[in-house]
Amino acid sequence: MNVYVPEYYPSFRCAASACGHTCCAGWEIDIDEESLARYDRLPGAFGERLRRGISREGTPHFVLTEDGRCPLLNGDNLCRLILREGEGALCQICRDHPRFRNYFSDRVEMGLGLVCEAAARLILSWPRPLRLIRLEGDGAEAMTEDEEYLFDLRGRWLASIEEEGPRARLMETLIFRHLPDALYDGRLEARVDFIRRAYEQIVSGWTDGELSTLAERARAFSDRVEYDDEVLERWISGAIGH
Repeated sequence: MNVYVPEYYPSFRCAASACGHTCCAGWEIDIDEESLARYDRLPGAFGERLRRGISREGTPHFVLTEDGRCPLLNGDNLCRLILREGEGALCQICRDHPRFRNYFSDRVEMGLGLVCEAAARLILSWPRPLRLIRLEGDGAEAMTEDEEYLFDLRGRWLASIEEEGPRARLMETLIFRHLPDALYDGRLEARVDFIRRAYEQIVSGWTDGELSTLAERARAFSDRVEYDDEVLERWISGAIGH
């Protein structure tokens, strides 16, 4: 299976304690079975403390503190689990964030979500148009007719972008992330319309020309829309966002 990523992908680094919107606060963090089994085996006081912060009702997850923070997040916005056990001890959702994946017949495309402020800054400040590089695989691929049509449409749309700089990078990443979803639900026109409206929503209030302002607007939109399935569906269906 070929795995493709944007050219900027290998340059991504988590901002850790310098992050102003830590992903370890405000979101419920589900725990996969393999990680849960590992946490159940952790010895000593740290293992006991970790397990006290886990709810096993429904999908196992970390119980957020009263102020909405992961119980493993310390006062410096660093993860106690990483500090003690290394990044390999993280549950799947924490290892993946802010990455997303789009699946095709013979390839997977991975990207970085704008909801992460470090990713947003990296994407919007990248000096070159979106270009995918192969991270894994041998290059041999067979596409369906629908996939060939979508790839052709995506290529023509990306090539037609008239904006430059951060605005272009924003449109590119919205196309890259959301257009492939039309393969799953068949709503190509609705996805195209959503991408255009999402772009306009983000750039409409960007009046000072500062990259940091655009990055924050993109991050806030992504948090509010892209990572809330119900709100995203309402945007795509046209119920909101017009």
